[in-house]
Amino acid sequence: MRIAFCAALMAGSLVHPPVARAAEDGAGLRLYGVADGGLAVTKVSGQGSRSGMLDGGLTDSLWGLQGAEDLGRGWRARFQLESGFDPSTGNAADDGSLFNYGAWVGLAHARYGDLRLGRQYTVGQTYGNTLEIASWKDLGMGATFKASDNYQFSNMVNYYSPVWRGFQAGAGYSFDADAQDRFRTNQNNRALSLGLKYEDGPLLAVATWDQMRLAEPPAGSKGRPQAVQVGMSYDFEVIKLSLAWSRQRNGYAGLDGADPDGLGLGLGLGPAAFVQGGTVHAWLAGISVPVGAGSILAQWSLARPDWHWANGMTARNAQVATLGYTYDLSPRTTLYAFAGYASNYTLDNQFDPAHSHTTRVGTGVSHHF
Repeated sequence: MRIAFCAALMAGSLVHPPVARAAEDGAGLRLYGVADGGLAVTKVSGQGSRSGMLDGGLTDSLWGLQGAEDLGRGWRARFQLESGFDPSTGNAADDGSLFNYGAWVGLAHARYGDLRLGRQYTVGQTYGNTLEIASWKDLGMGATFKASDNYQFSNMVNYYSPVWRGFQAGAGYSFDADAQDRFRTNQNNRALSLGLKYEDGPLLAVATWDQMRLAEPPAGSKGRPQAVQVGMSYDFEVIKLSLAWSRQRNGYAGLDGADPDGLGLGLGLGPAAFVQGGTVHAWLAGISVPVGAGSILAQWSLARPDWHWANGMTARNAQVATLGYTYDLSPRTTLYAFAGYASNYTLDNQFDPAHSHTTRVGTGVSHHF
């Protein structure tokens, strides 16, 4: 049934191209997406190495629909439906839902702002992610800045203000972030996200704050994971620089980490010591240098925990460093290659008490449509 549905959409976009083009002018329907696949060799100390296909080496593979209608007097109705997928298997990404990356509808006005209702990214993720230079699979900004990782919340209301002299503010609230669907609101995990962005030509600056309000906190938990992010980037044309800092406290506010200590509840809050009052300070530095038809991308980040493991050992800093190159074959197709190294870090756990080291070398092609 999904195949027939997608085929009908594709056929519609081919038979009625004026409708697809109309979406670019703020009205009509547009089909878009990214197909990104590659090959990689990944090695984790103590676990061995693995080689094979890499899904989304540069950016997530996804497809989506955007639509808008002019309602008059400056108002527009808008919607977006977006689904992630794995091109190496054809399976849907993450939880397997059809529109797992986004499913929202809203109203927008140039003077009053943009209101969106449904499953979507938080304001903190949307603003924070703009500071990323190198988005390599599992080794990008989201490896240490989890509030800027690729995650979405269900049952969310987001509001983005109009842009005023380069400034824009955003606020969002989720009544039931992970779709537990319990009757009383306070029996569900609720999320709050605030952000401020300033953009003027080559300069970009952002500040965000996120909080998760857990309905059933694990034993010893503070119950309200939080994340603050501050950063800026500047494009000098011959070089682009990005710097950021984050403080994460009481677990991951995006519920997008691992559960190495078996806290349960289906939540990715992180290690127990972190959830029970721990803090992580993280720093990021990135640089992009245009070379020919592509760019050299280098990025480094460090996450410093302040807790001890159950055996009394001090939790060590996690570091992630990458170097890569992207080459534009066309405005829509990019070849890429990269190498990454992470210390005290595995693909499953941001902080590894076994002090494992992870390396990955990969290459692939990313096509936008």
